[in-house]
Amino acid sequence: RMDSAAPLERLPVNVRDVLEKVRHMLTPLAEESRITVETELAGDCVVLATEDDLYQIAFNLMENAVKYNVPGGRVMVSLRGMGDLVLLTVEDTGVGIPEADLPKIFDRFYRVDKARSRAAGGTGLGLSIVRDTARQHGGAVTVCRREPEGTRFEVAFPRYEPKGGEER
Repeated sequence: RMDSAAPLERLPVNVRDVLEKVRHMLTPLAEESRITVETELAGDCVVLATEDDLYQIAFNLMENAVKYNVPGGRVMVSLRGMGDLVLLTVEDTGVGIPEADLPKIFDRFYRVDKARSRAAGGTGLGLSIVRDTARQHGGAVTVCRREPEGTRFEVAFPRYEPKGGEER
């Protein structure tokens, strides 16, 4: 769908609402893996996008944070406005990504640990979809290692500000 570059009908979407849906969907997987999901979500974070695309971004990042974590680990999700940006951050206390792999993780079909990836399922497209979808909506995604363990992803979107008289 992304490769076809079909025009999208973008609407104002409250990112908090999307993140709450994703958290609800991932609760059984997190509980099964003994992973605690913590959220700190600001309410006034509206972006011009499609709800489905935002859901796909959040789901991929949060599901990876659960799947590639350690039993008893934590996933921290935060959403905040910063000037004219909306920042979504997903951090985990998991196995982390080796420094040498960080530049390649957004490539299609790239997998850091081939054996573990097969066991966890997936196609190796999730992070590529995250990056490409964020870009379609004027956003960008970055990744870095957390110390002492884990990974931190941050997605920045332009904040939607209604023009005079327009409603959110």
